[in-house]
Amino acid sequence: MDSIKFYLNDYEIEGESFTEVVVAINGEPLLELIKRREQSFAAKEGQASIAGGYAYLSLIDFEELFLRAALEADLAQDERDVVLLGCPCGIWDCWYLALKIKFETETVKLYEFKNLRRKDWQYGLEFKFDRVSFVSEISKIASFNKL
Repeated sequence: MDSIKFYLNDYEIEGESFTEVVVAINGEPLLELIKRREQSFAAKEGQASIAGGYAYLSLIDFEELFLRAALEADLAQDERDVVLLGCPCGIWDCWYLALKIKFETETVKLYEFKNLRRKDWQYGLEFKFDRVSFVSEISKIASFNKL
C-alpha cells in the first residue's frame, strides 16, 4: 500500500504571502517524482528543461481542482479527473498535471497521470492508498481555516 501526505507551505513573492499544498507520495515530493518520470520524455523532444516544470497548487486551487472532485468521486462511487500540480506562473491551467481519482471500498486510487499539452507522455503511474489514511490527510487540508 502506498502512502500520501499533504501539507501546507507558506511563502512570499515580492512581499505577497501565498500558501501552497505540497504533496508527497511514499515520502517523495510529487514534484520530484514527476520530474524524474518526465526527464526522458522532455529530452526526446529536445526540451529537457521542461521536465517537472510544475508548481504545487495554491490552497484555493487545491480546494477547487482536487478536494471538490475527490468528494464528488467518493459520493458518486465513480472516478473523477483531478489536478495536483499546476503552472509555476500562477495560472494553473497553462501547464498542469491531471490524473484520475477513484474511491474504492477500502482504498483510494490515483492513476492515469497526464499532461494534456503532451498527450504522448505515458507516465505509467498508479498509487493505492488506505482509504481511512487518505481521508484523514485530505481532511487536515479541508479543515484549514484559510479556505
